[in-house]
Amino acid sequence: MLVTGIIGYPLKTTFSPPMHNAAFKALNIDGKYVQLPVKEEKLKEAVYGMLALGFRGFNVTIPYKKKVMKYLDEISPDALSVDAVNTVLIEKDKLTGFNTDTYGFEESLNKYKISLTNKKVMLIGAGGVAYACSYIINKKNPSSFIITDIIEEKAKKLSKIYQADTIALQEVEKNALESDIVLNATPVDLQGMILPLMKEDSVYYDINYKFQVHEQKGVKVVNGSLMLILQGARAFTIWTEKDAPIKVMKKAIGFKI
Repeated sequence: MLVTGIIGYPLKTTFSPPMHNAAFKALNIDGKYVQLPVKEEKLKEAVYGMLALGFRGFNVTIPYKKKVMKYLDEISPDALSVDAVNTVLIEKDKLTGFNTDTYGFEESLNKYKISLTNKKVMLIGAGGVAYACSYIINKKNPSSFIITDIIEEKAKKLSKIYQADTIALQEVEKNALESDIVLNATPVDLQGMILPLMKEDSVYYDINYKFQVHEQKGVKVVNGSLMLILQGARAFTIWTEKDAPIKVMKKAIGFKI
């Protein structure tokens, strides 16, 4: 059996298991994807435990996308470029880290027809997924790029990599008025606070796929469900060397587009 899973903490809810298990079934693969809440002091043991137990690989989510890197044998260029790993392949007793968030985020922008070029972009949150998003945002050449986080030093560290500006979290509302694109990469639902402030023809992208999308006249509002599916599809291919059945994965989590 090809065994995979996801590690993180507290991992209260995740759409990844039904999505990947449906994909295994659709392709007649004898596979299983499991949910593995791991406390930080047990992270090293968990990673090497999956190697010992014969896992094919695993996904990594909050708060371990950076912390897991020190336990890997090899890290792909895409993961090194954003200093975060969200997918690990176990092959021939070697642990290799990848970042499929960059692919998922960029492809979701394309699917939603969201252009960042010459736009004013504000990113709220500077954790692991924010590094992947920042890499793509910078690649798209926005006219301005602002990063903020509740921990100011985290925002400054990320902003230095991409020559972005930083603001205090208290300045988010003022900057939302001028932003063309606002991305929320925090685990907090900020729609109620930010959406009423945004201008006509702007975009609010919530990386968190667990929040229900609110409506706001003149604002395009999307969440991270499509990004989740697309990054998951790339991870599925890394583990199985097969094209992921994306329609099946969408249906498994009730996603429609």
